[in-house]
Amino acid sequence: MSSGEEQLLAQKAQGGDREALGALWEALTPKLFGYLINVTRDPVLAEDLLQTTWMRAIDALPRFQPRGIRISAWLFAIARNECRQYWRKSGWEILFDPIKHDLADNGREELEDKILADQILFNLSEDDREILRLRYIADLPLNDIARVLNLNFVTVRVRVHRALTRARAVLDSQNYESHK
Repeated sequence: MSSGEEQLLAQKAQGGDREALGALWEALTPKLFGYLINVTRDPVLAEDLLQTTWMRAIDALPRFQPRGIRISAWLFAIARNECRQYWRKSGWEILFDPIKHDLADNGREELEDKILADQILFNLSEDDREILRLRYIADLPLNDIARVLNLNFVTVRVRVHRALTRARAVLDSQNYESHK
């Protein structure tokens, strides 16, 4: 969905247009849910956080002012804050569980790619994981990531580049270990 389409739907939804809100839901929920699953590693928790995110967004929608930020970036910022609030309240920590990834699956190659991506992310700092999730899982443009993280565009661009460099180093070290 283009930025203009997103903005038009957001304006209509602010005016009470339920179809526009539904269109935003349909367009943004898959990436938002994917982001939350990647962050929490728990589909049930991700579903709960998704619902809470949308409830907070719908409550705050009349007050939403674009000011150069897309509604999708605003939603991801809400989701990110919901995760932080959940972790603060529960003292919960994200842990990688290799047993969950050992389940048989017909899409073996896809599963192996997911496991590899999970292993790489697990070996990165939380800041690197977060910026890569926002860029490649949430598929947010760098400008939107900058707004979500309260950073300037150049800083985000540099952090994405550095996180990718560290991810490549993790991948290279895993490839080196597997060839020993």
